[in-house]
Amino acid sequence: MKSFNSTFRPLIMALAVAGCLLNPPAGGQPLTATAAEEQQHACACFEVTVTGQGPAVILIPGLASSGEVWQSTVEALKSDYQLHILTLAGFAGVAPLPADAWDKGFLLTQQQAILHYIAEQQLQKPVIIGHSLGGYLALALAARAPEQISAAINVDGLPALGALFAQATPSDHQTTAPAGFDPMIMAQGMANNSGWHQRIVNDMFSSDGHTSGRVMGELIQADIRPELSAIRVPVLTLGALQHGAPYSTPEQVQQNYENQLANAPAQFHSFAFTADAKHFIMADAPEWLNQHIQQFLHNNSVNEE
Repeated sequence: MKSFNSTFRPLIMALAVAGCLLNPPAGGQPLTATAAEEQQHACACFEVTVTGQGPAVILIPGLASSGEVWQSTVEALKSDYQLHILTLAGFAGVAPLPADAWDKGFLLTQQQAILHYIAEQQLQKPVIIGHSLGGYLALALAARAPEQISAAINVDGLPALGALFAQATPSDHQTTAPAGFDPMIMAQGMANNSGWHQRIVNDMFSSDGHTSGRVMGELIQADIRPELSAIRVPVLTLGALQHGAPYSTPEQVQQNYENQLANAPAQFHSFAFTADAKHFIMADAPEWLNQHIQQFLHNNSVNEE
């Protein structure tokens, strides 16, 4: 099934050209408070902007993206929640991790750093909301650290990106970047909203190429599907049914999400899908996105005294 494979491949090739696909595997190591503290002290793992008052919510953007992708969501939530908007190291102008901070891999390093941030800021079980790479991190934290968060929202992220390539047909396989690669065409494949195309490209080119390529490599190797059975907090996955267009139908895209997240317990995990968006749901269907986030937060109150 082509599905996401043909959509992701140009992005992966572009990032591979900009950086490299060298990476240590991000295994399912326990996220202890001590390890998290040590990891955060070892690096500046992300930049944070804090706004609003109320229960804490942490917003994580995707690969090669700025926290500014959450702008409409911030506007919708800031009167009721304290929002901690991250931009991860190496992306959108933020300095990359130093070389000695890569020992455990980017994905595990970021999970530990977020847990340390929660403890350091004395946040009472925040909700984690992540897009793409950020969605993967939200799922990982829900599975591995349910005692430290209250809930999670995964916006168009997958627990096993590399599994898509295992499903690919021989005609799908492409090992070199397309000739005359145009980043704007890539951006058009990630969002329908033409007003977002340039900002997607700008974020990509203001990101560290080595970080982008290496993190994409980690995501291709990562597979936390077996760990999803450990989820014990409410989790909502928001999927974009145009993400595979024009290579797959919305039904195929939805089935892929459901297959990838099948191990998440039904009593804790739920789906909602939009037929009107590509990967950047916040660009194509911001009202739909924010309504689902607000309803989920209302139903799963956090940090309430």
